[in-house]
Amino acid sequence: MRRNGLSVARRRATGSTTARRRVTGSTTARLCCLSLVAVVSACEGEPRVAGAGDAALPGSPPRTPDAFRGIGHIDGVDAGEPGAAGGSGAPSGAGGAGGQTSPDWAPPLKLAFEPVPHDAPLLRATDLGFLPDGSGTFLWLDKDGEVHVMRLFGGRARRLGGYRVPDTFTETDAGLLSVAFDPGFAQNRFVYLGVTIDRQTNVIRRYRFVPGDGTATLTDAVEIMRVTGPGAREAWHNVGSMGFDEAGVMWALFGDKTLGAPAEDPASPVGALLRFIPRTGPEGGFDTPADNPFTASGGHPAVYAKGMRSPWKGLYHEGRWFFGDVGQDTAEEINVIDAPGLHFGWPRAEGPCETDCDGLTDPWMWYGRSASHRFVAEDPDAVPAGLRSVWMGAIYRPGAPGAENDPYLGRWRDVLVFGDWATGFVRGRRVGEPGEPGSAHQGRDWPVGHLHHATGFAQGPDGFVYATALGTWPADRETETPSPLLRAVLADE
Repeated sequence: MRRNGLSVARRRATGSTTARRRVTGSTTARLCCLSLVAVVSACEGEPRVAGAGDAALPGSPPRTPDAFRGIGHIDGVDAGEPGAAGGSGAPSGAGGAGGQTSPDWAPPLKLAFEPVPHDAPLLRATDLGFLPDGSGTFLWLDKDGEVHVMRLFGGRARRLGGYRVPDTFTETDAGLLSVAFDPGFAQNRFVYLGVTIDRQTNVIRRYRFVPGDGTATLTDAVEIMRVTGPGAREAWHNVGSMGFDEAGVMWALFGDKTLGAPAEDPASPVGALLRFIPRTGPEGGFDTPADNPFTASGGHPAVYAKGMRSPWKGLYHEGRWFFGDVGQDTAEEINVIDAPGLHFGWPRAEGPCETDCDGLTDPWMWYGRSASHRFVAEDPDAVPAGLRSVWMGAIYRPGAPGAENDPYLGRWRDVLVFGDWATGFVRGRRVGEPGEPGSAHQGRDWPVGHLHHATGFAQGPDGFVYATALGTWPADRETETPSPLLRAVLADE
């Protein structure tokens, strides 16, 4: 039985509580490249062909449950949405969920990305995160292994210190890739970094943050999680986004290390969302949440969902995970994890499944590689590129420090912002529960702005969302360009 994204929410609306279970299996797949590396030309002996393979390196009436139906976007045609608008340039499903019409509908969020001056000497930024203390201090990661400790001062960002992760492996898209903060940061000062340490291995380590003006750094490295893809011949498809849920359980996305078949195996931690509870002692390691689905059947204790290829950017929002999964040949996926044990199809399927679909969950949203696809056509600044690399960026968090002075006037609330690393388009789509008043336009997407080579987003204590991107890319480019720090602002204000 196939399962569409957000079907658990649909079941809640219809009163059904039956969970659909995944079917695991083993298969072989052609291996190809991933995520940060649009310029890597070949993998597994196959030449890269333009248009194939993935980019290297995310008062209305109540809506019906159909508003959660998965949306397929490919070659300018929308599939699977009532009243699909095709390549007309109108929002996806402009006829309205459940056949409702709303000709005067206008996208509520439009963003511009303003450069913020800074003094950090980083060239290939991969992630950033604000310390949860309201100070305006943030950690800014460089792919090459450097953590820059920064602080916002008025309209600028100044470097307060840094730390170098000594064993960072930086081949292709590997490197220092992700950051998260412990829910008890105010007491323990714990910071977590996701880093590649060799061609097959990624680790999550815990550090202790040491403040200082010019001397701020990280100390006391302790390994929490190690994920290895035995036999991986390339360094692609590594650790992705990570964070914590409301209960203090940590989560992290991991790619399949170009191995394909292990992404289906619940005993393997690759190609998966992992959930675990970091131990706080000097020995490190983790404990397993009781509701992880595969522990009792002999699976990896931290595995929560499987069937992923390159889920390099994702986020957690109100009990669900939304993530982009970079495709190999045909489709970029945005998926939703709303129940334990889901299988998102890789390597049996890329995009919506067509054959051998039992136990698989279709994408919540997907798009193809055509240059005429409306996602590209609706962005006047889109960069011509044969490759694609989807990312899931940010959703505004109204309960975060500084959000009481929401500079987006409520327009970003319950709106997921996503885009494509290679072409630079940025789009939005609403999320919520079935039957919410005023949510008739949920499930549609629209153009929000443009940001090329985006790699990270974080909400600051001033209420603004900040973004970063690769600066010097490819890495051997003769002219070096620092990575930008960008403040997202309303484009129409």
